[in-house]
Amino acid sequence: MSDPQQTRSAASRPLDRRAFIVAAGGSAAGLWLGLRPAPADAAAGSPAWPDPQLAAYLEISADGAVRIVDPELEVGQGVHTSLPLILADELGADWARVEVRQSWADARFINPMKGIQATGRSMSVRGQYELLRRLGATARILLCQAAAAQWNVPPGECSTQDGQVVHRPSGRRQPFGGLVAAAAALPVPDAVELRPDGELRHIGRDVPRKDVPAKVTGSACFGVDVQLPGMLVATVRASPVFGSALLGVDEAPARAVPGVQAVVRLPDAVAVVAENFWQAQTAVRALQPVFAEGPNDAVSSASLHAGLRAALEEPGRLGVERGALPASVADGQRLELQYEVPYLAHATLEPMTCTALVTAAGCQLRAPTQGPMRLRDDVAAALGIPADAVSVERTFAGGAFGRRWQTDFGVQAALIARAVPGRPVKLIWSRGEDIQHDYYRPAFAARIVADLDGKGRLAALAVKLAGASISEWGRPGRLGERADPLAVSTFSDLAYAVPNYRLAWVPVVTHVPVGTWRSVGQSHNGFFLECAMDEIAHAAGRDALDLRLELLGEHPRHQAVLRAAAARAGWGRKLPAGEGMGIALVEDQGSPVAQVARVRVSDGRLEVLEICCAIDCGRAIQPEVVRMQMEGGILFGLSALLYGDIHLAGGCVQESNFHDYRMVTLASTPLIRVDVIEGGKPWGGVGEPGVPPVAPAVVNAIFAVTGRRIRSLPLVRHGLVA
Repeated sequence: MSDPQQTRSAASRPLDRRAFIVAAGGSAAGLWLGLRPAPADAAAGSPAWPDPQLAAYLEISADGAVRIVDPELEVGQGVHTSLPLILADELGADWARVEVRQSWADARFINPMKGIQATGRSMSVRGQYELLRRLGATARILLCQAAAAQWNVPPGECSTQDGQVVHRPSGRRQPFGGLVAAAAALPVPDAVELRPDGELRHIGRDVPRKDVPAKVTGSACFGVDVQLPGMLVATVRASPVFGSALLGVDEAPARAVPGVQAVVRLPDAVAVVAENFWQAQTAVRALQPVFAEGPNDAVSSASLHAGLRAALEEPGRLGVERGALPASVADGQRLELQYEVPYLAHATLEPMTCTALVTAAGCQLRAPTQGPMRLRDDVAAALGIPADAVSVERTFAGGAFGRRWQTDFGVQAALIARAVPGRPVKLIWSRGEDIQHDYYRPAFAARIVADLDGKGRLAALAVKLAGASISEWGRPGRLGERADPLAVSTFSDLAYAVPNYRLAWVPVVTHVPVGTWRSVGQSHNGFFLECAMDEIAHAAGRDALDLRLELLGEHPRHQAVLRAAAARAGWGRKLPAGEGMGIALVEDQGSPVAQVARVRVSDGRLEVLEICCAIDCGRAIQPEVVRMQMEGGILFGLSALLYGDIHLAGGCVQESNFHDYRMVTLASTPLIRVDVIEGGKPWGGVGEPGVPPVAPAVVNAIFAVTGRRIRSLPLVRHGLVA
């Protein structure tokens, strides 16, 4: 595997967007489909191509090696394999000889579904699929045309397989490497025909992942692994109260620590630069910075959650309204339910890190970033230099979950590096800094009023949500009077058939930074909705599965995953004493996911025994990767359900490490069974949808055993876990 840190100094320079380049070096000539400008000694009259993306994604060397760029950030979700696999399969490459490179800040890697270069929202495969197929087909056709000209046969008689062009009638074969120079002299076709799905050899099948060998051997380069000549290491101590300005600091205690090179004052933090991390960390801990005081110093978790509950009394912004909500119920019953969830941290295994080098020419960054172009632009603004003077290389990321979309850590690294010009500086946050200065999943409260008619049918549903807006964080008023789609997701496109329905959201502004957290609004709204559906089914005297299936009559794919998960779990079977099952269904990023949790409650303590999961993502490029993402999402959601809780006191986050911001361990991991259903188009994502159903499925199972309704999280608050 090639080094994902390979320097591409031209990435930030203007590119010849029409160049299809033959790169020559020593004895190896390669078909670089446009990573950098044509070399100065390139032959005169080099052919120009109209497709700049073809230039960015693919290289075929004279020795036959195929190098494909992964346009998204590999954070453990498998895109370092899944995305290159799509292009390689269409191309007809030998997968064993494919090398994968991580992408960099470049407009040619914009995700077509998003319109920006950003990894997230479970859109990597579904956003890039058509583009990657087209690029692979384009290169395949060019190679076939080159071979056909060499053999003097019609191009339509040629195909590709295992890194070779094959002439079907005669059986003649020519490796890609011997054709690249000729292929580079051909015009790019205006339109290409994709292979029939039946000819695809790898898509839909499990293949060896390209990132695993390097991760197993330790040669993979994550952000914290970057090593450069003359590199220094920095760490920071930011204001414990979000947004409080740095007023001053006595630098002498830090400068007295051996190895310290600089103390850098930032707007709301102080940083120390040293020869290694431990020197920098020792020095920054010796400092006693003074930060500005203000009204946020009095904020606590109690006051924040009281504010959420009070906000439910306000009218809020209208999200959805259809039918008419009755003022009262004459011959049925009305359920008034209220739920609440706390702030949650991302707690990625690799804390925030970025390496920066600032010189007179500009700034070079190496970082595990979900948004390299956004990072480039924000760093350029902070340094007061043009965006094209900033280059961003991407490393592997030790988890992201939405946290690495923010650019704060990269901007810090650039500002710190500016203080020691000419030397690269690797910024590494401590774990405490990481947990206490996150962009948190916002705390939310919900009030759900459900009306059942005299026959126990769901006649009306009124939902009011209260919580911070991610879309308006740092940009107040951006949405006007519209509801934040991230705040009302799940409820805004309710799949259950309810004739009378109203959804409103009350924005709650606090000083706590909020951001996208794996599954975003579905993480809390799925809990609210599916716990409410269980309570509605119980009040109506209905089986929880049967009621859902009935209300999902217009959504067969939702019904299919419910039936699959229920069948896998043995829904309805008699369980041993102390055990119970709960079911939940949440659609996230276009993929409906159903989960059935089986739990045991003994002496008041909870044990999650098994979770059966079914997902319909439309098409599984690699089925095992889909199963792994469901398993990882379930454990991520289970950690939040059992323990996740960010507390504030005196305006500051109290948690600081994994001893007080706990995760599920192997000993408490349940048996997980996953069924992957391919329901066709439209396709959905897989990185996030495994998270939302976990909490309601487990909470509903707890009710099945104990008769106790849990309407707030985490469960450690309720004495169910130690």
